[in-house]
Amino acid sequence: MIPARVVADEREKASGVPDELTKLNVRVYFSRLPVADYVLNPEVAVERKSVKDLVSSVYDARIFSQAARISAAYAKPFLLVEGDSNEVEGLARNLKSFYGAIANVTIAYGLRVIYTANPRETAVAISELLVHARAKPLTRLPSEVPHKAKSIPLQQIYLVSSLPGVGRRLAEKLLAKYGTPRRVMALTAGEIAMTEGIGWKRAEKIKGVMDSKYERYVEKSPQSRLEE
Repeated sequence: MIPARVVADEREKASGVPDELTKLNVRVYFSRLPVADYVLNPEVAVERKSVKDLVSSVYDARIFSQAARISAAYAKPFLLVEGDSNEVEGLARNLKSFYGAIANVTIAYGLRVIYTANPRETAVAISELLVHARAKPLTRLPSEVPHKAKSIPLQQIYLVSSLPGVGRRLAEKLLAKYGTPRRVMALTAGEIAMTEGIGWKRAEKIKGVMDSKYERYVEKSPQSRLEE
């Protein structure tokens, strides 16, 4: 198996992280990087800072220029903070201004923040970033209960939990009280409202969905949604 590869800034040699990466079967190449401390691929780069250096970089404004450069050079920039976060309170002159600066750079420049305790954890984090560097978001969120659950009780829970405002917990309460999904669907708004945790407003919404005549659903275009 070909080892994963990462390019590290020469100044990271003494940090202990490259040694830990080697133990994780990651091949480390050193270079004088103009931006970031670790480059994982053309899109992903990591700026590593100790807690002390992070606080210092806020007050001498380095964090802002570094955030601007790494976000301009890489599509997925990471700020990795290594050390004990409890030290921030003792190092920062003002916690509000410190966290205000961190909020500013993470939001304005799209930095993803990772916290680690020591070089070994940092190496593990970088190694996993290498593994998942091409991860894609789910095109569809998984349901709380699978559509094709083989268990009949799970199918019943899924069916009832699909009602508006009814999650798994309320679905189980309704089924425990009334026995079957068919019986639940036949309830009046008053009977539904008597179930603990539902109430009149939600009961009326549930009945409104179940009793309304179906009209063909037409998916709106993204442009139409923007214009609304």
